[in-house]
Amino acid sequence: MRRVARIILAVVALAAACGAAACARPAEPAPVPKIKPPAIKTAGVLTAGVDLGYPPFAGEDHGVRAGLDIDVAAALAERLGLKLALVGASPKDAARKLDSGVVDVVIAALPIDQSLITDVTFAGSYAVDAPVFFVAVESSRSPAPEPLTLDTLGDRRLAVQEGSASGWRMVAEFGDEGVQHFATLRLAFEALTAGQVDAVAADGIVGAYIARDLPTVRYAGQAGPAVPLGVAVRKDATELETAVREALDGLAADGVLDAVRSKWATPLPEPVIERAEETTTP
Repeated sequence: MRRVARIILAVVALAAACGAAACARPAEPAPVPKIKPPAIKTAGVLTAGVDLGYPPFAGEDHGVRAGLDIDVAAALAERLGLKLALVGASPKDAARKLDSGVVDVVIAALPIDQSLITDVTFAGSYAVDAPVFFVAVESSRSPAPEPLTLDTLGDRRLAVQEGSASGWRMVAEFGDEGVQHFATLRLAFEALTAGQVDAVAADGIVGAYIARDLPTVRYAGQAGPAVPLGVAVRKDATELETAVREALDGLAADGVLDAVRSKWATPLPEPVIERAEETTTP
């Protein structure tokens, strides 16, 4: 028994020694921050404003925060050698929270051409979104539907979510009497699957996210111009703007941004951004 006890004590001592020193895994080196205060508010931390009421870009469920914008913020912070802190920020208060120093960046599905956001600088784009059409097919095995455009929509009954950007565009195209308004996009999709409407126009990424739950709802074409979504910084934050732009370029080159978009917006194709034709002055 004494011999057994000595063996057990020796094993325990060896395990303790391993855990404390020689057998421990080498600690990963701490990331080196690529930017420091005063360019950011807190040393070692990127404080990002996201719109937590706008899934799939950002949302909160039982205390867990998730979404496309949160994934982008996390990847951006890691690229900058920083930890991530999230703060709720809607598009309406983006400029104010940047100006007051509450956040370093705002990643809240802000279109770079957003005329209301005039007091910020965009340090690059992380995704592209567009209004798109969705239609219903017979089953999940049905072939892809015929593509729709504004010109080929004809007299089809069109539904939109009230107050959405795509809804405003459809009203501008067809008049208020030409579209049916629903309080939520999910209700519009349910009307589509029930045959009460023939097509739904929706903001692409949000529409694709909701359509995942509805196997007979399919993408049927782009319904308007695509716009890039940008990371906003304070207008005078030139050092941070440069660092964020370089980090976004790196994330794009490595395929990280494409992977994040695919995670939340599959099977939505990449929207087409219309390029203005170049003209020469004689």
